[in-house]
Amino acid sequence: MIDTARAKTHAKTHLIVGDGTTAVAFLEKCALESGDRLILLGKNIAELGRGAAYAKGEAGTPWRYAYLLNSPADDIDREFARWLSDNWQSIQSTMADRTPNWLASAQPLVDAGNIHGLNAPREFYGDFMVEHTEKVLAALRIKGVQVELINDEATAIDTSDAGNLVQTNANGVIYADSADIAPGGPSTLRIEGDEGAFAVPNVFGFEAQIAEHIKAGREIFCIGGNAAMLDVLRLCQSLLPDADVKLAFCAPDGEVPAALIPRLPRKLTIPSFSKGHATAESFLKEVRREIDAALARGDEMREIRAGFRAHFLENPLSAYITNANEARIVPATLRFWLRGGTRDTIQDLHGFIKSGQARIVTGLVQKVEHGADGATVHVIDASGAVTQDETGFVINTAGAGPNSRYDPLTEDMLSKGLIHNCPISKGLKVGAGLRTALPSVRHLSPATTVIGDEVMAMPLYDVHMLRHFVAKA
Repeated sequence: MIDTARAKTHAKTHLIVGDGTTAVAFLEKCALESGDRLILLGKNIAELGRGAAYAKGEAGTPWRYAYLLNSPADDIDREFARWLSDNWQSIQSTMADRTPNWLASAQPLVDAGNIHGLNAPREFYGDFMVEHTEKVLAALRIKGVQVELINDEATAIDTSDAGNLVQTNANGVIYADSADIAPGGPSTLRIEGDEGAFAVPNVFGFEAQIAEHIKAGREIFCIGGNAAMLDVLRLCQSLLPDADVKLAFCAPDGEVPAALIPRLPRKLTIPSFSKGHATAESFLKEVRREIDAALARGDEMREIRAGFRAHFLENPLSAYITNANEARIVPATLRFWLRGGTRDTIQDLHGFIKSGQARIVTGLVQKVEHGADGATVHVIDASGAVTQDETGFVINTAGAGPNSRYDPLTEDMLSKGLIHNCPISKGLKVGAGLRTALPSVRHLSPATTVIGDEVMAMPLYDVHMLRHFVAKA
C-alpha cells in the first residue's frame, strides 16, 4: 500500500499513467525540478515506451518480428529512422533466415539508400523507444528528480483536499499533485460468435491457437480489412510457405488499402483548401478534389497522407469549417480516403489475390456460427441481404466500434464526466491543453478526436503527432 498522505520530502509529486508512446510524450515534457517526485505507473512499466503496440515478442515463436509498422520508419519517428540505420548490422543478424523474408523485401530500399523508408518489425520500434526512454529518465535523475516505476494498472481517480488520488489494482491509492493519463486505444468491436472452436476475438495473444489452424491448412477469415488483417497475413506467412497460404477478409468496401511507398527524394503533397465551409460535405468535396488531383499528378498515397497530416497539424479543421459539429463529421471520411498500410504485406496480398489464394468479401459481418469442422460467417451486403460464407477459422480484426471499451481508468473518467465521448467523431473529447474536469489532470489517447475546440483531422497513431499535441498543451 502506498501512503496517500502528502509526502513531506517532495516539493511536488507528478504521476504518469501508461507505458506506451503517449506516456513517453508526456515524460519528455515533464517540468519537474530537483527534489520533485515522478511516479510512472503501467502494466509493463519495465518496458516503458513499448506499450501494447510495440511489445516484445515471445522468444522462439515463428511469428516473432513478423508484424511490421504500418508506415515507413521516418513517417513515424525520424529519430527511429536514424536508429534503424545505425543498428542495421544487428537487425540483419536478427532477421536472417526468418520467414517471411523481410530482409529480401527490404533489400531494394537498402540498395537505394532508403533504409529510412522501411516498414520495420514493430518490436524494433519498441527497442528504440525503451532505449530513448531510459535516456530521458536518466536525465531527470541527474537533475535530482526522484523517479519511481510501479508495475500496476490504474482503475479510478478522485480528488480531495490532499490532491489527486489514483486507485490501482495492487498498490492501493497513489497520491499525486498532478497527473498525465496516457492510455491506449479502445478494445476491438465484438461480433456475435467471434470466440469459440473456430474463432478468436483478436489476433494478438491468440497466435498459438490460430497457428494450429493455419498449419492444418484451413482458410483463415478476417473480420475487417485493416492493419490487423495484414498482421494475420504475416502470421500465416511465418508458419507456411507462401504457396500454402489461404486467406479471406471481409470489408465494407471490398478494397485493399493502398501500400505506402517511400520514394526518394522524399516529397509531401501540399494541399490547398478554401475557408468558410458551412458543412462537412462541402469541405470533403474539396478534399476529394485535392486527393484526386494529387493522384493524377502521380503522387503516391504515402506522400498524400503524410502531406495532409502535416497540413492539418498546423491548420486545424476549425480553420476551414465554421460549425464545430460539422467539423467533427470530417475525420471518419478523411481517415478512410487516406488509409494505407505496410508496403511489404500489401504487395504480397495483391499477389495472393491474383493467384486465388486470398479472396475479398464485401460487406459487414453480422455473426459467426461454429460447425463440426469450420465456421459459417453471416455477411450483410450493401443491399441489406445476408449471405453465408463457409470458412476454416475466423479472426476478429474489426478494430474499434460502438460497443468497444477503454481501459478501466478511462472508463472511470468517462463515467464521472471528467472526459467525454464525442457522439459525432466517435472518439474521446478532452479540454483545451488536454485538460480534464480535474484541473491538474490531463488525458491523451490515440483515440482522442477533440481537444478543446480543435478537431483531430487525422488519428493520433504516430508518435510525432502525440508529441505535437503534448508540446502544445
